[in-house]
Amino acid sequence: MTRQKSSSPQCSPRCGTKPAPGPRRGSVEPGLAALQESFQQAILTGDQSILDTLLDSSRTTRHTLFDVYRNGYTGRLVDVLRTEFPLVHVYCGDEEFDALARAYIAACPSKTPNARWFGVRLPAFLAAVETYAEHPVLAELASIEKALSEAFDAEDAPTLCLGGLARFPPEAWGNLVFSPHPAAKRLDLSTNAFTIWQALSAEETPPAPETLPSTRRLLVWRQDGMATVRALGDEEAMMWTEAGRGRTFGALCEMIATFDVPQTAALRAAGYLQCWLNTQALTSANLALLTSLAP
Repeated sequence: MTRQKSSSPQCSPRCGTKPAPGPRRGSVEPGLAALQESFQQAILTGDQSILDTLLDSSRTTRHTLFDVYRNGYTGRLVDVLRTEFPLVHVYCGDEEFDALARAYIAACPSKTPNARWFGVRLPAFLAAVETYAEHPVLAELASIEKALSEAFDAEDAPTLCLGGLARFPPEAWGNLVFSPHPAAKRLDLSTNAFTIWQALSAEETPPAPETLPSTRRLLVWRQDGMATVRALGDEEAMMWTEAGRGRTFGALCEMIATFDVPQTAALRAAGYLQCWLNTQALTSANLALLTSLAP
């Protein structure tokens, strides 16, 4: 599975530059690489002191030329965010998303040459900045899209299937521990962001945002090379979390028994496990290391 990586927009002065003022005795005149680095940092930070090394062109001033570079760079990053968060873009609309994106760019400037990772802080930004924190559905909608992107890009690993458990005798299953696939992640939401995400994905009108009476839990993972997401019930969510902490299957069955009819706990736990196996959410199963209590 491959995915085309996009590169962060690079900034370098191609024309309209002039050498820095002649070096004073004992100093070294900056070379082209240093000048390009200074220009790129000026674009990133808005520091206009770089204008001392630029010339006006025959058509316009150095200030205008600098603004062209800077606005072009910002516009490219807005496009990157639109690509990475397409449903947030649809939900907000062009004008509101553009303002949101530019606020994020100003607060969280790019620090990597790969634009693919530029938007990783957007959910946290939306949750922390007062203007957007008043609408928590935005941060949670962005967190779903971010988790799906991360699941797609997660490292490859073997996937455990039901046949992979055949090497363990039935009496040993109680001591089995399972490892989640690197692409799998659980999300907890306080709003109906998932319902909104589903509607937007189906190109339907989303419902009005609302705060839910209880936490909604999602599992995001990669199946057959595709990132996907589904809602978890409270019981399965608990079992998934505890399995990821290294609880044995026997211990998981005991914990499941506290949720509903104890007599069917093992059957329910086996059903969840079968679902994880069928959807490639696990990568391995091993016997727990038992520590002897003998003196």
